[in-house]
Amino acid sequence: MKQNLLRRAALAVAISTVSSGSMAAGFYLQESSTSGLGRAYAAENTIGDNAAILGRNPAGSALFDSISLSGGLMYVNPEIDAAGTTTYYFDDGNGGFNNFNTVAQANDYATDAFIPNAYLAVPLDETWSLGLAMFTTYGLETNFDSSWPVTNIADQTELLTINIAPSVAYDFNDQFSVGVSANFVYAKAKLNTMVPRNFPVASEQRKKILDYDHADDWDVSWSIGGLWRINDQTRLGISYHYEIEPKLEGDVTSDYLPTAALPPALQPAFPPFDDARGDVSLNLPDTLELGFYHRFNDQWGIAAGLMWTDWDDFERLEAYIPSARLGVEDEPFNPLLVKEENFKSGFRYSIAGEYYPCEELTWRIGYAYDEGAARDGLNPAGAAEAEATVGEALPVTWRSLSIPDTDRQWITFGATYKFDKHLSIDGGFAYLWGDDETIKEFGQIPVPTYFDGGTTNLEAWLVGASVNYTF
Repeated sequence: MKQNLLRRAALAVAISTVSSGSMAAGFYLQESSTSGLGRAYAAENTIGDNAAILGRNPAGSALFDSISLSGGLMYVNPEIDAAGTTTYYFDDGNGGFNNFNTVAQANDYATDAFIPNAYLAVPLDETWSLGLAMFTTYGLETNFDSSWPVTNIADQTELLTINIAPSVAYDFNDQFSVGVSANFVYAKAKLNTMVPRNFPVASEQRKKILDYDHADDWDVSWSIGGLWRINDQTRLGISYHYEIEPKLEGDVTSDYLPTAALPPALQPAFPPFDDARGDVSLNLPDTLELGFYHRFNDQWGIAAGLMWTDWDDFERLEAYIPSARLGVEDEPFNPLLVKEENFKSGFRYSIAGEYYPCEELTWRIGYAYDEGAARDGLNPAGAAEAEATVGEALPVTWRSLSIPDTDRQWITFGATYKFDKHLSIDGGFAYLWGDDETIKEFGQIPVPTYFDGGTTNLEAWLVGASVNYTF
């Protein structure tokens, strides 16, 4: 029981970003620039039509002959719906269970979000240049209605990361350039899981299962990239971003822990969890991106991109509550295996076209196919947990309500208008969609609960605008 409760808590805190509107594989945000949005982020680490390339490739500052600024804002409007049947298992007092079934339906439970970004490229001389990028890599906000009968598994979740990345680049003979950056990442999270409002036992309604708040941490990582300008019309780009491993330290409050999670003999040893410290470590993956750009003539260009994300490293989550110990070596909660997530690495494929009808205007259209990180099929450990609890073999999927992850497709449009040689503005629009997926989950607090259903809609609309200025 203790493992299942913290499993749901840490899982929702750490990785429910698909529900947040990121709409990328696993819980990665692609939305680093508005010009890139119009191309479905094809060759975003290669083209460098403004300083936003620094969010994907630290070698990008070598493309600029004078100081260049870019800043923008993206609006994400996701819509994720889920429906199914919820079964509560109540102890009948004779070693068995009485079942109570209810319909579960949640509409548009992913919250809208604004995603800002800002970039600066500063050439020092003909070979050296500096850069500064500020953008968001991961982010979420979900909020289920209080009538949702599975708020004990998924209720309110927030996660925000901010990446501040100073960089330096070196240019070889105006043809090859390399760059490195340090990534200072701030991560902040919040989670609230409650007993459902219409729970059959009125005395239990709206009790806090877990309130995990004020959780944050800083982490430092690095990136490296290269650009090859084959000629005036063609270039290749490659960039690698090393993994991020923040440890979110927050306050844990619960009406059920530790009394619901420990044997009676151990319960008196622990005071109630009221703003107790709780730590959740995340292993956010490294990425490798390849880009290709070619301009056929004065009017047409093409871009193609390939991104690999190393989700295989995201195998499990572990949670720690430092105060939950009886002695130096006797720690019933620590280290606690939260969940065997068993993500799989995957690729993102993108292609785009650009049309230049005149010197002032650029039109863009793009398409991308993004492979999901959540595995298909059943989680044998989850099924075994259900059978051991209620004596019934209930199938449990790897995919969860917190991560209704699936392969998804992008269709995007965008444009840039240049007022003069210094000032330009970008606009972009995208529509994303994914297939409906089966989701089966099992929980234990306050009573064994089983959700059998899936997503009925998964889509998002994105619109962005940005301003670019070159001195």
